[in-house]
Amino acid sequence: MGVELLDGIGWTVISLFASPILWLAVLVSFLLSMRRVKRERNLFRSRTRSKRTDLFETLVPGFVVGLVLSVISVSLTLTVSTEFLIAFMVLTFLILLTGIIRFNLPLGPLVLLAGVTWFMTGDRIDSLRDVTVSDWLLLAALSLGAELVLLIWRGKKNLSPSLVLSKRGRYIGGLSSNKLWLIPLVVFVPGSSLETLIPQWSFPEFVPIVLFLPIGFSFLFTGQLPDQLIRPLIQGRLLTFVLSVVLTAGAFLTGQAVWLYGLPVLLIVHLILHQRIKRLNRSQTPLFLNGKRGVVILGTLPEKPASEMGLVPGEAIYKVNGEFVESEKSFYEAIQKHKPYLRLEVMNHNGDVRFAQRAFYEQDHHDLGILFVSEPGNKRTKIRTLQ
Repeated sequence: MGVELLDGIGWTVISLFASPILWLAVLVSFLLSMRRVKRERNLFRSRTRSKRTDLFETLVPGFVVGLVLSVISVSLTLTVSTEFLIAFMVLTFLILLTGIIRFNLPLGPLVLLAGVTWFMTGDRIDSLRDVTVSDWLLLAALSLGAELVLLIWRGKKNLSPSLVLSKRGRYIGGLSSNKLWLIPLVVFVPGSSLETLIPQWSFPEFVPIVLFLPIGFSFLFTGQLPDQLIRPLIQGRLLTFVLSVVLTAGAFLTGQAVWLYGLPVLLIVHLILHQRIKRLNRSQTPLFLNGKRGVVILGTLPEKPASEMGLVPGEAIYKVNGEFVESEKSFYEAIQKHKPYLRLEVMNHNGDVRFAQRAFYEQDHHDLGILFVSEPGNKRTKIRTLQ
């Protein structure tokens, strides 16, 4: 028993570090962090956080969630064939290779593979059919559960400020959540299936293998604060997850292949609910838009005066020492007039006004740490139009 346990742990560790998906995800995460930092500097002349935070976001939360889900998959003996494992990994790798975060949804490869079993024949295809319907749906349910937990836990954290153009050509601010999470899930592969692929080696009856599930989440919050808009997004994921659990339970209890048709249903429901929230976000009056409220705060830099004064994204600086401001330029002009004391009237999106104040020093002029909705620092930066 002890030898088998050590053998299983060994195969798990080998499959963890030998997976090309792990290293490709690390590379994609690094490239995304470089693109984020470059864009922030072009727009605001400063980055909001280091590149390391993106790699942390990709690996640490996903590995924590993957550990919990692996306990569930092992206890339920989630088993896939070698052909299924390879086909799923190839599709996942190709999707990840595109670098488009929102395409990374494990339901996509699962639906494609299920379609192959419905419309194609052959020995390789028969190996895909060896995977039970309940295991197909269990894998889908676990991936949706992972997405739900990560969205609740990390969806509104480490957001990146951004700018888009309205149809009338005005600059609109937004908070971008562009996250790639990598979930390592332990599944079982029959040893006989692996021996067919690698006849030189001998394997135990069932081999625990790490199957990586990249999950992407991409959303630009413009119509409401992330705290408000994340709720319907979570509700949509929760509905899809509950539906997947029902389908998985039905497949476990009946063993009928017809339950597999629930996979495309899950994908369609997931996409429809997500697009519904995107339309809701875009249909609302932009929150990060300069106007009668004053000049809108899009973000603050850590350990800077703005952070110490409690300024938060979505608020607008209405007056500086009693003088109305409506742009970044007028804000700094007002500061120069009223040194050395700074008293701000700050208005939230509900119209409530509060005061923030501090002593103002000469060196603070370009170092307040406030990111405003304004023209980009680099005029050549391409700004997309909000549709």
